Amino acid sequence: MNEPSLALQTAIRSRLIASPHVMELVDAKHIRDGDTRPEAFPSIILGAGQVVVAGHYSKYRNVTCYLDLHIWAEGDGLEKTKALGGAVWTAIGRDIAVPGFDLTDGIHVERSIYMRDASGCGHAVISLRALMGYHL
Repeated sequence: MNEPSLALQTAIRSRLIASPHVMELVDAKHIRDGDTRPEAFPSIILGAGQVVVAGHYSKYRNVTCYLDLHIWAEGDGLEKTKALGGAVWTAIGRDIAVPGFDLTDGIHVERSIYMRDASGCGHAVISLRALMGYHL
């Protein structure tokens, strides 16, 4: 079994790369795992995940998995950043499949925060939540 947040991250990246709307705005090689400000723009950085146990059963476990996506774009205020954020929201949807896990209620976008970086780049954080179950 894969670690839940890593499995969710992999499924999210696959979904984003499969979206023509996202691919119009960002190159697939700039959708990656990471923890720093990117060198290439626009970019989507798949941030750190968090997993909280939501229920123990004899042969099954539920977890709530949280994942932040960091969106970066250069220039013109936050227009490009928000356009990419909207494409991400649409691409993710709720009916995503995460191999090895059951998604009890799909995936939810909890919030989006849009801000300007000190360098003038647009930066957004889109926070996701998914209740995931798996067999032990």
